[in-house]
Amino acid sequence: MKRAAWTLAALLLLGCQQSEAPGAAGAAAPPTPRATVSIEPPRLRLGDVAVVEVMVVTPPGHRVHPVAPPERVAGLWLLDAETLPVERDGARWTERTRIRVRAREIGATEWPAMRIDVEGPEGERSALETEARPLEVVAVSSEFPDQVAPFPYRMPAPAPARAPALAAAAAGALAALAGVAAVSLVRRARRRRAAAASAALAPAAAPWADALAGLEAAAAAIDTDWRGSADEAGQALRRYVTRRFALPLAFRTTEEAAALSPPFALATRWADVLAVLRALDSVRFQRAEPGEAAARVRDAIEKARRWVAGSIPPESAR
Repeated sequence: MKRAAWTLAALLLLGCQQSEAPGAAGAAAPPTPRATVSIEPPRLRLGDVAVVEVMVVTPPGHRVHPVAPPERVAGLWLLDAETLPVERDGARWTERTRIRVRAREIGATEWPAMRIDVEGPEGERSALETEARPLEVVAVSSEFPDQVAPFPYRMPAPAPARAPALAAAAAGALAALAGVAAVSLVRRARRRRAAAASAALAPAAAPWADALAGLEAAAAAIDTDWRGSADEAGQALRRYVTRRFALPLAFRTTEEAAALSPPFALATRWADVLAVLRALDSVRFQRAEPGEAAARVRDAIEKARRWVAGSIPPESAR
């Protein structure tokens, strides 16, 4: 009897161990690869920034190809995109790509359907499809009845510093080492300065070459998207002034730019820059017939092109 009892206990223990082993019945099965898109908030006010998150869930060992945002979405500016580190949780791997957008035009629009390529552990490839997501951009005029000018660009607030005392001390030590390295770099730079000053600037790196290419691209898009063309032309001109004359204009509205004091080299031509920017703003922020708006954008881009061409240094002109 005693021997039979021991045998029965051993069998029960073996059964419990088998039920807890990996792959036993009841274990969670790996998820089927899938992709979803969420937008927060789905209803935007003109000028608001929203976050579009593309989430891809796969079994372990799968690789998600980089998720590229669409080239253009009606009514939105695409600001930036960030791919987050993969979250590995047992049989479930999750990869997120966050895309920031800003509402620029009132009305109903949608985030288009996306195709996402996934590669399996053995190199097999598959494509995941996401559905289009509706969006709505509403006006803020009822909330600000006295506002008659465009709102300025709002940069995100800096994150609060949370470094502990030890991290701060380490940062101080690194700063001291960086200072020693900087002295060495300055000495090297002095030896190279004479040669660097006489070297010709590569055409692809010249700010005027970049500006003229941007204006040409904006002009090519007038017939299909005159509002986007005006925006691209304004950004190209702002970037050029920032690089060529060291005047921080890239993220300023026209009203904020008018309050700046231009450098001496730009003083006599500053009014022409503001006139072109105001012309582009009047098309972007006012209602106009498509034909009339396209003609105004084309005229403003041509004036910007002549202005940039006339500001090229004589020694760099070809």
